Amino acid sequence: MFKTGARTALIIIAALTVIIASVQAQQVFNVVEIEVVGNRVASKSLILGVSSIAIGSPLTPIITGETITRLYGLGIFSDVQINAEEVMGGLKVYIIVKELPKLSGLEIEGNSKIDTKDIKEELGLGVGGYISPYLIEKKRGEVKAMYGEKGFFQATIKSELEYSPDSTEAILRYKVDEKSKVKVQQVILTGNDRVPDEDIIDKMRNRKRGFLRSSDFAQDKYAEDLEKIIDEFHKRGFIDAYLVSDSISIDTSINRMTIYLDVYEGPRYYFGNVNFRNNAELSANQLRKSLKYDEGDVFNVEKYNESFEQLYSAYYDIGHLNMRMFDERITRNDSLIDITYDIVEGLPSKINLVRIVGNTKTKDKVIRREITSLPGQRFSRELLIRSIREVMALNYFANVVPTPINLPSGDVDVEFKVEEKQTGQISAGAGYNSQDKVVGQLGVGIPNFRGMGQSLSFNTEFGSNRNSLSVSFTEPWLFGRPTLMGSQLYTLNRRWFGDYTEGRQGGSIRLGRRLRWPDNYFRVFTSYRLERARYHDFDDDFVGANSYQVELWVTDESGQKLSKLPHSTLNRLPFPGSILQYNEEWNSASRISFTVQRDSRNLPEFATSGSKLSYTFENTGGPLGGFWKYQKHSIEVAKFIPLFWNFALAAKVQYGVVTSPGGDDSRILLSDRFTPGGTAFDGIIRGYEDGSLTPDSVVNFSDTLYWYTNDVPDFEGDIPPPPDSITVGPGTRVRVRGKYMLVSNIELQFPVVSQQVYALLFFDAGNSWLRKRDIRFDDLYRGVGFGFRIVVPGIGTLGFDLAYSLDQVIRYNPSLRGYEVTQPRGWKPHFQIGTTFR
Repeated sequence: MFKTGARTALIIIAALTVIIASVQAQQVFNVVEIEVVGNRVASKSLILGVSSIAIGSPLTPIITGETITRLYGLGIFSDVQINAEEVMGGLKVYIIVKELPKLSGLEIEGNSKIDTKDIKEELGLGVGGYISPYLIEKKRGEVKAMYGEKGFFQATIKSELEYSPDSTEAILRYKVDEKSKVKVQQVILTGNDRVPDEDIIDKMRNRKRGFLRSSDFAQDKYAEDLEKIIDEFHKRGFIDAYLVSDSISIDTSINRMTIYLDVYEGPRYYFGNVNFRNNAELSANQLRKSLKYDEGDVFNVEKYNESFEQLYSAYYDIGHLNMRMFDERITRNDSLIDITYDIVEGLPSKINLVRIVGNTKTKDKVIRREITSLPGQRFSRELLIRSIREVMALNYFANVVPTPINLPSGDVDVEFKVEEKQTGQISAGAGYNSQDKVVGQLGVGIPNFRGMGQSLSFNTEFGSNRNSLSVSFTEPWLFGRPTLMGSQLYTLNRRWFGDYTEGRQGGSIRLGRRLRWPDNYFRVFTSYRLERARYHDFDDDFVGANSYQVELWVTDESGQKLSKLPHSTLNRLPFPGSILQYNEEWNSASRISFTVQRDSRNLPEFATSGSKLSYTFENTGGPLGGFWKYQKHSIEVAKFIPLFWNFALAAKVQYGVVTSPGGDDSRILLSDRFTPGGTAFDGIIRGYEDGSLTPDSVVNFSDTLYWYTNDVPDFEGDIPPPPDSITVGPGTRVRVRGKYMLVSNIELQFPVVSQQVYALLFFDAGNSWLRKRDIRFDDLYRGVGFGFRIVVPGIGTLGFDLAYSLDQVIRYNPSLRGYEVTQPRGWKPHFQIGTTFR
């Protein structure tokens, strides 16, 4: 009976369920009309097209929710509502929207530390796009993040909208209150037991720094700082060290930050025994030379990795490009790490082809003749580096990148990708120095003429003290051989220190050859020059300082003057050796020179490694004929040492001497004597006037009485020289040029923009002397300072230096019968074209 009653109840419940469902089905209405309300810019068709509501279909909660989601997804509405009312035949649906404004402008106010342009580029908001509260807040966060990266953690950014009258558009404005940068007050390091805090913290950029260095927090350097501190532990033998945690806190009342770092230090390890396995081409002793550590040293991860690279390089140098190496490290006695290098040498690779790409002007053969890595050779990393150096030495390319391309056979093709730079130089301008004053310049220089590596140049200079014209041509590979041939024609008129004008006209021819012995960095050059020179337009003071005046008297045998001859006071006559005796006369110079040079610099300008040594001997006159007769020796030694990062130390010493047969200085061309000082071509000693560090000669004379016994001399004939000693008059100071010169330069060079802008610190010292016995190191004039070089395409390398002279220039003043300071200590600017280390 109980079972029958339960069955009856279930039947009744099922019947009721069917009845209720039938009633609900009858209450579902179909949509008969849809109306869009509130749209201004968005079209009705767009909204209906996105909507899931369709005429003739029922309106259900699922369809309603889907429509709202899809309309919001357009990103152009701030509010979407769906309403419905019952009408005849069904439902009328209202889709009510509220459109977002379009961006009509973006403004940033209150910013000074970050440029408005940079902020707008970072935000990437374009005019005409819709702006939502979410988008506005997201972009506000991006501005905040930009200031955080700059260290302005306390900066506040507020946003506001300025609507148009119809509210369809708005200007978005971010107002910035930058406040001051957060400075690092301290770094607290925990977990380290054996490494002092300061040794680790000093490696960080973000720390409390010295008075002249900023302690501002740099967000972009923080991750790098965390790596640096762990790297420092690894360099000190704590190779298990790692960063446990890091955090920062800011005291907003003083805008100061504290950085908390917790590390695990671990035990210290040392290098143990080193062994090599399966090495046949290179012995263990040869491989040990590549290691940057010794057994027993503290284990330094950096030196360990460098050693790994050097071992690979050792095999690359002998052509084993497919060599592979594995290391096995075993720790013993808890702190010693024994290392075994397991080497798979492979077969040596040969060069199959050498390809050159990137050259649009320079002919392939000009580059190929400088490359020492040749097809058929066993690959050598050393020769590859040498090839880069030789191609860069042409000074036609901004960069040269070689790439070995592995072939299935195990050999390689080598591709040299070159980046040509502008080499043709058409220049016009003006310069100034204390010697030549203002000089205008117009020239055309083509260092890579016709793309054949030849050099052609035309230059003219014009000014009150210097006028010149020259044309030159150089063929570096004569008849396809490494023999250089060059020629030059020139004419020059130059006013020297206001004393006189020197004129020179002539031409030269030069030959050079690359050598293979003692090594292939050596070159020899020889040249022959034929020119003529004259001196004229002498200043009155110079004439007075270099001549004497004669009065002729009749005397008795005792020397008593009896009577002065009429008209016997002659015009001033030049002292022996003075250039006055050559007034307006053209005198020829026939000169041959020999140069031996070794140049292993890695770059022609701003070298960072290598050296340059040269010796030049010049013989003028003698067997070659000509009026001028002398010999000149020049020695130059320069060394370039890489330091750290891209810093390099450059040092140069120059020594020169010029002598004449029999000591007749009057037969030495003045322009071939030495006039160092400033940025003079002879020798650069910055901090002093150009060409001013030359010796003075004090000549004691005034109007001179000179008389004869016996017969009166013939006025038409030669007048005898003056007496050996002239003692009357206080004398005068004559500026002469040195016959001996010693100059040294030291520069610390570093690139601001590689191959374009360089900064430098320098120290110069030097002087010139008349006699060898006068040379003393305590007579050297010294200067220090700083400067920069800018490589300007089409002009060359321009340099500006500011130097401080460490020594006074003191000269004897006969009129004062004492010494005076002619150049006090102080700062002096210098401008030059080219570099100190040419």
